Amino acid sequence: MKKVLVKPSKPVSFVGFVGGLCLNIFGLLYAVPNLGVFGIIWTILAVLVTLYYAINLFTKKGLSLYRMEIEDKKTNKK
Repeated sequence: MKKVLVKPSKPVSFVGFVGGLCLNIFGLLYAVPNLGVFGIIWTILAVLVTLYYAINLFTKKGLSLYRMEIEDKKTNKK
């Protein structure tokens, strides 16, 4: 059995990181002051998204999105 971890590529992680930064700025400057609790929840989720993509962008190992186990079936042809 072989385990395969699926994680985003570096370009996808970069786009996700930049998008997460934009969501953080929006959350801090608009959502928290104007929307109250929803703005706080928004900003917390934006921070988590940004951290996920930052880890995948700036580290070699990264965090996997999916984990698959592939079973190798060897057939014996006679």
